[in-house]
Amino acid sequence: MDAEDLGQIDDPDKLSADLARPTDARDNLCVDGTTYRTQLPPKFRRRKPYVLHDQREVRARIPGTIVRLLVRPGQEVERGRQLLIVEAMKMQNALLAPCAGRVKAIHVEVGQRVPKGTLLAELQ
Repeated sequence: MDAEDLGQIDDPDKLSADLARPTDARDNLCVDGTTYRTQLPPKFRRRKPYVLHDQREVRARIPGTIVRLLVRPGQEVERGRQLLIVEAMKMQNALLAPCAGRVKAIHVEVGQRVPKGTLLAELQ
């Protein structure tokens, strides 16, 4: 069966998934070696592809308000260290350093409202 490859997910700690569209316009989803036949909705087909951003950039994963800055430019940080706190829906969310490095810049201020995807800090 001819198939158009629509993407693959491989994570040895979790699962392996592969999505392909055979010539009959239905979709095959293969998860851990088991193939499931499905049909994806048009909204899924029109979605923007996921783009992996630079790991040294810390971006807002959800819209919210900056309530606390825990680091300053020039400061050395370890992977997993809290960099800042964003409040969203009355919950405070700590954003962690994705890698070890030095804080290159902080692009926000306490009290600033930020939409999803906003560049908050940069590491070098």
